Amino acid sequence: MGHFSVLYVVIAFLIAVYIEPIVAQPVHSCVGMLRHGLFESPSSRRVGVTVLEDRLEPFYHGVASGDPTSSAVILWTRVTPRNADTSIDVRWVVALDTGLTQVVAQGTAKALQARDFTVKIDVTGLQSNTVYYYAFQAYSKVSLIGRTRTFPVTGGDHARLAVVSCSNYPAGYFNAYGAIAKRNDIDAVLHLGDYIYEYSADSTSFAGTTGKQLGRLHSPANEIVSLADYRARYSQYRLDPDLRALHQQHPIIHIYDDHESANDSYTDGAENHQPNEGEWTLRRDISKRACYEWMPTREQVNQVLYRSIQYGDLLDITMLDTRLDGRDKQIEDLGDDASAASKAALADPKRKLISQDQFSWLTSTLAASTTTWHVLGNQVLFTEFNVTPIDTNFMFRSVGPLYAAILRPQVPTLQNLIESGFYGDVWSNYPAQRAMLCNTLQSQNVKNVIVTTGDFHCSFATDIEQTWKKDTNSVGVEFVTPSVTSPNFDENLSTQAFLRPILKPLLETLDSTLYGLNNHLHWCDIVNHGYLILDVTPTVAQADWYFVPTVLERSTNEVWSKGYTTANRSSGAIVAGNPAQGKSQQDLPAPPNPPSVTLNVEQADPSYLDGFTLLSFGPMPTSSVLTLTLHASESRRTDISVFASSGAVNLRQSIQLSAGVSTLALDLVELPQGQYMVALTQGERRILLPIVVKK
Repeated sequence: MGHFSVLYVVIAFLIAVYIEPIVAQPVHSCVGMLRHGLFESPSSRRVGVTVLEDRLEPFYHGVASGDPTSSAVILWTRVTPRNADTSIDVRWVVALDTGLTQVVAQGTAKALQARDFTVKIDVTGLQSNTVYYYAFQAYSKVSLIGRTRTFPVTGGDHARLAVVSCSNYPAGYFNAYGAIAKRNDIDAVLHLGDYIYEYSADSTSFAGTTGKQLGRLHSPANEIVSLADYRARYSQYRLDPDLRALHQQHPIIHIYDDHESANDSYTDGAENHQPNEGEWTLRRDISKRACYEWMPTREQVNQVLYRSIQYGDLLDITMLDTRLDGRDKQIEDLGDDASAASKAALADPKRKLISQDQFSWLTSTLAASTTTWHVLGNQVLFTEFNVTPIDTNFMFRSVGPLYAAILRPQVPTLQNLIESGFYGDVWSNYPAQRAMLCNTLQSQNVKNVIVTTGDFHCSFATDIEQTWKKDTNSVGVEFVTPSVTSPNFDENLSTQAFLRPILKPLLETLDSTLYGLNNHLHWCDIVNHGYLILDVTPTVAQADWYFVPTVLERSTNEVWSKGYTTANRSSGAIVAGNPAQGKSQQDLPAPPNPPSVTLNVEQADPSYLDGFTLLSFGPMPTSSVLTLTLHASESRRTDISVFASSGAVNLRQSIQLSAGVSTLALDLVELPQGQYMVALTQGERRILLPIVVKK
């Protein structure tokens, strides 16, 4: 989203020409009113450079998992080649414990030069609603151990999703990623795009100045255009320790936005693609290829990125591609002063943000879904906002008579620029298709729609009305996550010392305009970085915004700022007094360092022993007793063990099974609540059963 960068430049120019000579020195009266770090001096900032950690070789980029289902998950890593290798043998293993002793699946793969030595495995046949640990091995070295999970196949009484977007590397440290990595009750991370940025290392724009001060300039230094460029940029981002930790500890469900290709991209072009940069379709396809190589995203046969993942009966997660799948170029001439031709083009019922195929898939998926909640992973603002006119009375009173006199003739320019932000790269720029989707949700009686959105570098909690122009019933709620680092309104403006005297009133003017003209807007924050936690139960869903105090120093400190709930079938948001309570079951984190020894395990068939069949087990979850029904072809001795995810043995006994059907009752009353593994072992072979003890 590049509209507001233009606004910042225009305002800066006006103030520089008319006011900078008047202002003898910076005025800091508003410093205490804004987020910490806005006016940190360069000397207080920690300069750092990208380093390769020897302990991680050859898996410098860590591990990742993504797109979990009830029985499968994508595992990812990259092997840095030694010498001139073009093909590297890789082994992978999935287990139920952090020590990788309770193995449930393993295999081999090739890290090939043709895929930039990345490895992606779609591990299938897993148990539902289970936490797993995994690792890779190459060159006799073992990667970091990652933690991932599967979703419930049915049921599901509590889901927690972290929601993030917009992480510009030179703009600051990925502290929000580090804070999420510390959490142990997250089912998945929804990344709504702008995972990387395509811009050059130019220190004069797009956070380059901050990047130079922090030692975080983009690499390669040029704007990325070629396949090698995009691969190198992903590589740089994945060497960041906070992003690496996020991927290690949680599965991610990612959808790209524009900066994974180029700013304000659409199917046939992009604002930040010029004729001298080659054919757009080639650059577009290259960017998608690199994204698939470097992200743990399940690649579909038809090569579309939009997809839906179900979390039991509780919710479905529908990820949209509002960027490169059928999107028409956005209209730039907007607002009340737009030309008649632009207004006619905007109203064209054939214009679309997503392809007709995707629209049909989306509406049919939502209409057919039987889950309680419907979460949409969406890139650009869905809520229709009104910012016409801006609250000039408030602005003039706030800035004082001198600044008011300078700003008054420029109000039309400011108005047009603000309108371009809220009316441009958003769903409202495609009003016919947006209205059609709202009408479909209403006519099909689709309730409990939660739209999660990134892109805007702001936080919003809104009810989704068909239009702000008249009172209509809400069709859902929209919760917009802040940026991880990408500059907000205040950061862009505060780079100019002469703007600081009126920075606070300029920001408050926008707030006053938004709240004054949009009754469906419950809350907004336009200055803070962080992330959103979406907590979902059968009766209520709650969005909690967590902000980090700075992006100019590494820190995992965070503060809960605001929460909004939406009740089952209410289609409206209500402010929450406290953050949603996390899950009672906290998963064991993956260890911080790779194993010191190579993998030395043999895969056990998870469901079969010669002459021995498990007929049933339950109840699940259990509180005290687990009943097993087994059939043995002949009398034999069987060892039964119960392990925690740490690998610790909580129960072990040996029994003699008679030929035929036997029923066993395991006393688990002494076990605390949590996830465990039951192992039935005969010699070197065993059956592994994931169980849940719930008190």
